Amino acid sequence: MDIIISNSSADPIYEQIVQQIKKEILTGELQEGEALPSIRSLAKELQISVITTKRAYAELERE
Repeated sequence: MDIIISNSSADPIYEQIVQQIKKEILTGELQEGEALPSIRSLAKELQISVITTKRAYAELERE
């Protein structure tokens, strides 16, 4: 999964993650049943807080 975040974007980091994961689902890059990276591993990969990643995943669950 290739998620790219930008600190200069007007969108919060968690929202950037949500938008990119949604895009991957809609374009078929992320298939049904395919597991997302764990909260901790995604946070480590993107060098962001676990809390930020957790918020992004919570937003995705709500939708």
